[in-house]
Amino acid sequence: MKNNLIIYLILVATVLAQDTSNMDVEIVLNADHGWPTKIILKGQSHLDEAWLGISLYPYGTLDVNTGGRHSNISLNKGSFSQEINVDQPLLGGSFEFAIWSHKVDKVDCALDYCYWCKANGFHFEDIVLYKSGLLNQMLGYK
Repeated sequence: MKNNLIIYLILVATVLAQDTSNMDVEIVLNADHGWPTKIILKGQSHLDEAWLGISLYPYGTLDVNTGGRHSNISLNKGSFSQEINVDQPLLGGSFEFAIWSHKVDKVDCALDYCYWCKANGFHFEDIVLYKSGLLNQMLGYK
């Protein structure tokens, strides 16, 4: 009975793990000055089709739509990895990463005014996972 329960719990955990997405964010620092030099994203999408949204903001960005650097990558079900270089204007800034489950084309957008559709021809909906953080210097790192 005990062995059957353990096997059942392992099977349930395996099935549940297949129904979730995950993402780890690693910030690589320069050993000499402690500022970030790159960001490494690693994760897994449980969806057959999804999108990784990447937004980077220089320090002092006031308008997240027009002041940031935005890109996206199509994800298939399974593992993904992405490396992003952090250049000088991003130091002291911030980042946002999200996995989205739906991409809505401009012609199908039901919003009265959608900045993303106007600027890019689409927007994303149904966020699955979200990570954010700062690109600050590690004080006392030297």
